[in-house]
Amino acid sequence: MRRILLLLPLLSCFIGNISADERTHKYTPGDVVHLWVNKIGPYANPQEAYEYYSLPFCHPEHEAHEEGGGTSGLLDGDFDLKKVYAAGKRGEWSTAEILGGHKLRSSGYSIFFPKKESEVVTEKECTKYLRDEKEAKLFQKAVLERYFYQFYLDDLPVWGMVGELVDPATNEILSEYTDDAVAHIYTHRTLVINYDHEEGRIITVDLVSAKDSLQPIVKDAKLSFELDVEWSPNKTELKYANRFERYLDEAFFAHTIHWFSLLNSGMMVLFLLGMMSFILLRTLRRDILKSGVAEGDIEREGVSLINDEGEMSGWKLLSTEVFRSPSYLHLLCALLGSGSQVLFTAVGVTLFCVLGPLHGNVYESRDELMSSIINMFTLSTIVAGYCSGRSFKIWSGPKSGKKWQLSMGLTLVFLPLLLIVVFGMLNNLSIYYGTIYTLPFWTVVKLFGLYICISLPLGIVGTIIGRASANTKPGAQYFPCRTNTLARPLPENLPFYATWKLSFISGLFPFGSIFIELYYVLTSIWNYKFYHVYYFMLAVGVILLTVTAMTSVLSTYVLLQHENHYWQWNAFMGGASTGLYIYLYSTFYFLFKTSMYGLLQTAYYFGYTAIISVSFGVMCGFVAFFSATLFVQTIFRNVKYD
Repeated sequence: MRRILLLLPLLSCFIGNISADERTHKYTPGDVVHLWVNKIGPYANPQEAYEYYSLPFCHPEHEAHEEGGGTSGLLDGDFDLKKVYAAGKRGEWSTAEILGGHKLRSSGYSIFFPKKESEVVTEKECTKYLRDEKEAKLFQKAVLERYFYQFYLDDLPVWGMVGELVDPATNEILSEYTDDAVAHIYTHRTLVINYDHEEGRIITVDLVSAKDSLQPIVKDAKLSFELDVEWSPNKTELKYANRFERYLDEAFFAHTIHWFSLLNSGMMVLFLLGMMSFILLRTLRRDILKSGVAEGDIEREGVSLINDEGEMSGWKLLSTEVFRSPSYLHLLCALLGSGSQVLFTAVGVTLFCVLGPLHGNVYESRDELMSSIINMFTLSTIVAGYCSGRSFKIWSGPKSGKKWQLSMGLTLVFLPLLLIVVFGMLNNLSIYYGTIYTLPFWTVVKLFGLYICISLPLGIVGTIIGRASANTKPGAQYFPCRTNTLARPLPENLPFYATWKLSFISGLFPFGSIFIELYYVLTSIWNYKFYHVYYFMLAVGVILLTVTAMTSVLSTYVLLQHENHYWQWNAFMGGASTGLYIYLYSTFYFLFKTSMYGLLQTAYYFGYTAIISVSFGVMCGFVAFFSATLFVQTIFRNVKYD
């Protein structure tokens, strides 16, 4: 255990933040202010993003920030991609940055913190001659597909369009493509920097593209690119501490329907709570009391445990069946362990985000959210091992032998294998298309090292602890009732809601409690919005877990009341079917709420959706299974049998 604890600091080496001069975000007059270029791609396709210099823009020969100013580091010659990648990049990109598609490179500009309160500096990038038809077609393609790019200055993002479609007859900008439209490119841009001169802080950054600088993209065109840097004192209510608030779409997230989603989910909880109260406080209590009283007392009360045919009926007949080991126990335990890992990760990351005001809001950093997910997922493997090992020991009994090792192995590879398959396919596509989301070899090695050096040992330790915590020694009995050797046959002609079909009905309730919040989350992921209402996510998450648990108890009671004792897999699948509905809703969102197109973006969308849906499925399945288990143990522990 001590060795494993010593390995935990390695997380900071693998997922650590990059080092940079602007880490303090405080400048004195004459200090260099770095302008970094990040990525470029179609606005409709968030994951179809490329290196900024994949287009033949002016690019730096080296990271030039010389005291003399100017743009001596910018090339005026032909475009050479090899020279671009030899240019300076911002420190060492962290693993989280690479996974998020952030690969900042130097713009080559010499921008200095102003010595005067107001200052405008014109930087000439270069003059390009589109003698090569390939360069002209690259720019034309970028304009036709609505490419936009992203810069960073003092860790503040700014965006700009490559160009516009222009009607040659009216010289007006077109919002849609027409046969007569001509692609034009912006050649003059202005960085408007609002700053606090006394504190030496940059407050806001905006990028303005001059419409009168639009030039047609044709072969042999002469393009003179220029950048103005306009410094102006801060006269707004924004301060350095809250400068990121202008990026947050408060009107969108504070919409009435967002609050309605909480009310809708709360009403669902009250409805299920009423159903639970009826079952637990009336029906079950009456059945349990009847099972423990004398026959004469039952007759005096006017009730009976016997049905019309003179036989016992309902869940009371299944005391020797309900705790039978479920089929495919190894797989079930692996899924339960994976679900507990996802739950632990989700709770930890959500709480970390909610406490953002204490350590810095995660949406202000490019890699903090992804880093927290990787760290929590890596450390939570011990929880997965514990739940899987304990569950297998309990349900298989003391004679499980070495079969638990298979369950442990499945637990340790289930989610990692899913990630490897999905990201492997997406990475191959990314390599083929040459996007910025391509994972470098050493990043893959680092992630594999995290799994081998930290996740794997923690999972093994968790399994051992989980097995040791389960008291199933010879002579000891974990469950309140013994199990018959031969299984009881199921009644004939069971209604559909007392079979496996109930699982798909059960998943509708948890999904119904989150589908509105799911819309906001999907919009944040795929439509360039900064999700920041983590208290909403925490509240909806608590409601989701509560509804899942209640629904599982109700569906399990329905099965047992119809003498169906195969409840374990039904309970798990009832919660797991929530993931199926999430996937179906995400498909609807893709078709009707986005404008995405192309194989690459479609693959990324449904690949990410598959990971999210499976993760939600196993998490809800874990909650549903253990809620049902607790319910079954409770009711049979209070029943007296001869």
